Amino acid sequence: MNTTPSNRTYPLTRLVAAVVVPLLLLAFIILYLFPDQSGERFAWAVTPHMTALYIGAGYLGGAVQLAAVALGRPWHRVSHGFLPITTFTVFMLVATILHWDRFDLGHFPFQIWLIVYVITPFLIPYLWLRNRKQDPGSPEPGDRIVPLPARAAMIFSGAVFGVFAFVGFFFPDALIRLWVWPLTPLTARVFAGWFALLTVAGLSIGRERRWSAWKIGLASIFVWHLLVAVGAFWNVADFGENGLANWFLILVWVALMGMAGLYLWLERDRFGSSNGRTGLV
Repeated sequence: MNTTPSNRTYPLTRLVAAVVVPLLLLAFIILYLFPDQSGERFAWAVTPHMTALYIGAGYLGGAVQLAAVALGRPWHRVSHGFLPITTFTVFMLVATILHWDRFDLGHFPFQIWLIVYVITPFLIPYLWLRNRKQDPGSPEPGDRIVPLPARAAMIFSGAVFGVFAFVGFFFPDALIRLWVWPLTPLTARVFAGWFALLTVAGLSIGRERRWSAWKIGLASIFVWHLLVAVGAFWNVADFGENGLANWFLILVWVALMGMAGLYLWLERDRFGSSNGRTGLV
């Protein structure tokens, strides 16, 4: 029997991703484009607008990652998204339980939220464990090796997000005081879940040498935070008297430029190729 890893993404993994992607896109549309309607169309009323935009943009970033899974991209290109997503779903489930009084069990969008976050903390790691043996562990033809400074920066950013995740979840009042727009204990813990996702993503991707295994995850994080940075311009009032001149947005723009620079540098040999490939996914 041939035991050589095939680097394929199993049909069940692709099917689950295909089911989840529309839910993520719907959450993005509601929270990013129609935040004032979140109380009727989402699990709860998310305020202020910047909180809704951050969560909604995060869901679109997740849709980018899982769309690549659904399309059957080679397993090693998408595998690093599964443990971060697992971590995020666990945080969402626990935050829901801790703030149960904030939700209406008779509200249909919350019922969908609850079903998703009861099932996915178990389903996503199962899919990862089942599929992980298909990673050959070697670069694909024409692959690039991610420079050590970029990998170190990714690991460092993961560690920093880990601090924010810990503080936001166990000491939400501290994150509320620190954050650049108003949060509640619930949204502080929800943000801790997003930070935990970025923590695991940073630590996982940072240990990966193959550029082909970076690109989809990097694209999803880039799309997410670009939408947050752009959305800030029409929600300046949420930031109070300092407006857009705050540490969070400065760091976001620096990170966006760093990700774009890394992508353009490692893809520079492909942009002028005759086949027109850019290697995004």
